[in-house]
Amino acid sequence: MVGIGILAVLAIAGAIGVITARQPVHSALYLVGNLLALALLYLDLQAEFLAVAQVIVYAGAIMVLFLFVVTLLTAGKEDREPPEDLAGQRAWAGIVSIIVGIVLVALAIKYPGAELKVALPANFGNLQGIGRLLWGPDFIYLVGIAIMLLSAALGVLVLNPPKRERQIERQLAAAARAREAAAGGGAVPKAESTNGKEGQGA
Repeated sequence: MVGIGILAVLAIAGAIGVITARQPVHSALYLVGNLLALALLYLDLQAEFLAVAQVIVYAGAIMVLFLFVVTLLTAGKEDREPPEDLAGQRAWAGIVSIIVGIVLVALAIKYPGAELKVALPANFGNLQGIGRLLWGPDFIYLVGIAIMLLSAALGVLVLNPPKRERQIERQLAAAARAREAAAGGGAVPKAESTNGKEGQGA
């Protein structure tokens, strides 16, 4: 019981680190710690397959995908944080989180619940039991999660194209404006020609 409490505290600490870290990479590292603590909890509950899958799939493959997305989002961006849209939102978020935490702890103390002494079902947490769930009636949920992850990765690529593609788009736009100005018989505006030079220099 003491081990479960320690692992629970580590998992909560990792989750808090995910939302409080200023750098996305640090948040990803805190998430790895949270996933490892959950894997140990699964291992203590005699769900060996879930524990191994938690480490290999989530702390391994899924975290690589997260870091890939973080790299795309932060490429060429400034290190300083943008100004907040709502003044004091961090302070209010902290206050609300503390209040919610106090309420949850008070409810847990007031309603501790009874200990469940029920035998584990057959094939609990092993490969056979998980396989029947994933490839049985719950297969549609597995496909939905795969589509969601793929859509998220494609959305990042569409919303945040690589820097070189943005430079090429600026150069093509500047060339199109220059052709339009030449076809109209007028000189290229100074601001537009300057933008074209900046796009070529970038």
